[in-house]
Amino acid sequence: MRSYALLSLGAVASVAHAATFDVDAGEKGLSFEPDTITAAMGDTVNVHFYPGGHTATQSTFDDPCSPMSGGINSGVVNSNSGQASQMFSFQVNTTDPIWMYCGAPGHCAAGMAFVVNPPASGNTLAAYQSASSGKSGSAPSAVSGGVLVANVENADNDDDTSSSSSSSASATQSSGTATGTVAAATTTSASGTAPAAQTPSSAASSNFGAVPLLLLAPVAAYMLS
Repeated sequence: MRSYALLSLGAVASVAHAATFDVDAGEKGLSFEPDTITAAMGDTVNVHFYPGGHTATQSTFDDPCSPMSGGINSGVVNSNSGQASQMFSFQVNTTDPIWMYCGAPGHCAAGMAFVVNPPASGNTLAAYQSASSGKSGSAPSAVSGGVLVANVENADNDDDTSSSSSSSASATQSSGTATGTVAAATTTSASGTAPAAQTPSSAASSNFGAVPLLLLAPVAAYMLS
């Protein structure tokens, strides 16, 4: 029973710490930004496409610009302006390096590639891009290893954010936020007026963060008994 409790605790912790990384394809010419990601098993990578007809396609290090059998592939995604209406989302399910390139003709040869979990030396992204020179590049039309979903625009294209942070930011903006309510109450109290009553929506927002602790408390108590 105790081993089951440990397994449950580990599963909750794993879900709580899963992160989402945003990669922009073609925003700054023939490149992916960022071009290097360090991710854990279970993390998600979302590729946002800009004009130019790009793909996010997996290859091996030894055969750059050529699709890997059974690998990840978005197919061609285009946009007339700004980010496309769809993004390509895939989950990191290995600790090995994941080599990704754009399969549009000439794009991979120009260095349009990125890597998830590159080795510290030897098979580096720079070496992959050097080996890509002169290759035409290609990609299957079928989507594999991930899904095309409605694009959620990455507001800060230079920073990777976790999915929980993005969701929290969206909820904060749309609902008025518990943070904003608390700030308003603090300001009013400082002027000598009683703090404003907490609204149901702000109460729900402030209590939401306690839910994981409530779920973990019985498990922790049992483990310590």
